[in-house]
Amino acid sequence: MFNLGHPSMALNSHDVPPPDYKMYNSYKVPADHTPSHILGWTAKVAGGVNRGLRCLVVNCHGGPGKLYIGTGITSADTTSFKVLNGLVNTIFLVACEVGGVSGQNEKMCSSTGFNGQRFCSEIAKNSGAVVFCSSSLQSTGGYSLIGLTDGCIDEFEGAIYQYNSNGTSKTVSNDYIRRYVRRERLGL
Repeated sequence: MFNLGHPSMALNSHDVPPPDYKMYNSYKVPADHTPSHILGWTAKVAGGVNRGLRCLVVNCHGGPGKLYIGTGITSADTTSFKVLNGLVNTIFLVACEVGGVSGQNEKMCSSTGFNGQRFCSEIAKNSGAVVFCSSSLQSTGGYSLIGLTDGCIDEFEGAIYQYNSNGTSKTVSNDYIRRYVRRERLGL
C-alpha cells in the first residue's frame, strides 16, 4: 500500500471495481464526462490548493495507451494534460495494461494509438508530472473487501514504469514507489 502525500486527488471511474480511492478530493467520474472536463476540474481543484496537488490518482479500466474514464482518454487527448502543468507533482495511472503496447508491430500500434509507452510519456511531458503505471493487469485483491485507508492506494502488479516530465522512462518496483512517496510526503 502507498500512503500518498496530502493534498492528493483521486479520479474514480463510474464503473471501476471497489474500492474507490479516497483522497483530499475524490471525484466519481460519470461516463459522459470528456477528458477536457475531467482535467479542467482537476486543474481547478489543484489551483485552489497552495502549491498544487502532490498526487493525482486515475483509477479506471484501461488498455495499452487508453484510459476508460469518462468518455475515454487516448493518445489524441494527451495534450489536454497541459492544464495540469505546474499544478500536479505525480500522477498514478491505476489501470490495466495502460503502459503496454498492443500487437507486435510498433509502427502499427503508434498509428492506431495503442502504444502505452508513448501515451504515458506524452502525459508526463504535457502535465509536467512524474507518471507511474503498469503494463500488466491490475487487481485490488483483498482491498475490494476490506477497503483502503483514506489517502492510500494499493500496489501495482507486474512491470511498473516511471515516466518523467522530459518523457524519459525507467522500470521501477513497488519498493521504489514506496520510497518515492515517502520522500514526497516529507517534502524532500
